[in-house]
Amino acid sequence: MLVNTHSFARVRKTVFAAPLLCILLAIGSEQAMGQVAAPTLPAQATAGMPALKAVGGGLLRMFGFQIYNAYLWTPEGSSFDRTKPYLLDIHYLRNFSAKQLAERSIDEMREQGTGSDAVYPKWRTEMQRVFADVKEGDRLIGVATPTRTAKFFYNGAYRGEVADAAFADAFFGIWLSEKSSQPDMRDRLLGKP
Repeated sequence: MLVNTHSFARVRKTVFAAPLLCILLAIGSEQAMGQVAAPTLPAQATAGMPALKAVGGGLLRMFGFQIYNAYLWTPEGSSFDRTKPYLLDIHYLRNFSAKQLAERSIDEMREQGTGSDAVYPKWRTEMQRVFADVKEGDRLIGVATPTRTAKFFYNGAYRGEVADAAFADAFFGIWLSEKSSQPDMRDRLLGKP
């Protein structure tokens, strides 16, 4: 398939934002939680967490391409409260490198006004350490722990932890903040109609 490199660069840059992505010409999340059943979570990702239930989720589609399905899990499926533990589960339908995911995350944080130029290099390095290159069918799970850290799992296997509450807030804010570049996806994750 031939790809216009300028258009591809925009897609690559925006893909992680609505969650792990999107800003330009997003067609939006097309399936509400009632239409997409949340998959079972791996036991390793929920260890030490209260009982979690899916609140919402859906499909992110951009330029007619399916990018990923994402789901938000909270204690007992209660409404989202950033002070309590929760889990963001992303099932990729496209290929992205860990570096692309980290770069796009920093772009989104910067656009939301979270973090600073002083911490972005450290956060970028941490994300590249805990992320993995993803391809169609891969699953990346981010866990906001009870101690306000962020743990990451790739296809069920533990990848690492970032022990920085400011990072956790900024990272998960990409999807869950009122400043999210993808308000429709945010609403679906939060279980709003």
